[in-house]
Amino acid sequence: MDVVVVCWNDKSKIAIALDSVFALTELRHDPEFAHVVVSDNGSSDGSRAFIAERYGGRVQIVENGANLGFAAACNRAFAATSAEYVFLLNPDAELKDRALAEMVAFMDAHPRCGIGGSRIDNYDGTIQQSVGEFDTWAGAFLRSSAWGELPVLRRWANGAGLREIDYAVPQRVDLTIGAALAIRRTMLDAIGPFDERFFLYHEEVDFAKRAAGAGWETWYVPASEAIHEGMGSARGQYDVEKRKQTSRRKYWIKHHGRAWYYSLVGALVGRYALYAGAVACAVVLGRRLFR
Repeated sequence: MDVVVVCWNDKSKIAIALDSVFALTELRHDPEFAHVVVSDNGSSDGSRAFIAERYGGRVQIVENGANLGFAAACNRAFAATSAEYVFLLNPDAELKDRALAEMVAFMDAHPRCGIGGSRIDNYDGTIQQSVGEFDTWAGAFLRSSAWGELPVLRRWANGAGLREIDYAVPQRVDLTIGAALAIRRTMLDAIGPFDERFFLYHEEVDFAKRAAGAGWETWYVPASEAIHEGMGSARGQYDVEKRKQTSRRKYWIKHHGRAWYYSLVGALVGRYALYAGAVACAVVLGRRLFR
């Protein structure tokens, strides 16, 4: 298995991810079980020197020379590796013992599983929402508006985060987040690498959508466990919400078309007309009641 960690000025945290890999029982018993690669996006904080000094030849560094984004950095690492499985690990995540062994065992037993997502916990022990559904028009509308928070509508506003799922049970899902994610090499070769138009966010959603379209399965695998801080390199470096919105828009247009997207935008804008109408009716009614 190839373990790929994308790095961009992550010197302060990347040792947590890499140390967790080398501490795994499967690697201590067999150092050849996993080949570890850091795909560095032009870090300027000394990350590359730190990794080389701390890990030496145990970690291969792919130098990208500039911040190419997550998808492109992963693709450079894919091109530099050849193992049957690739495991993507965020620099702000760490693996629990036997995480890689459990994932390999599961994917070996499920030959149509092209993507496997680990169970991901927060540092306080709670579960992160790490699996989701592909968008429908109604689901995208609900999630993009306050209506999706209404109790009777929340189930249809899941999108990239399933709110109601038994995280103790392995199951087929539409998609899993890329913080701790395994990819089968034969599937990668068949459908191609990540779409580099997604600089950050939604690249794994697009990848899972393409995989499903080609007949591959995505599974949630709770026996493989990780802990994830969240946002990693994005914290304080990007306007995260703007990046998410940009990637989400690209995904919607790519997979659903411009008519689908602009009708959604129209509906989201149009709901304000409903609010204004409701306020106007309330004002008129109030005046009549208090005359």
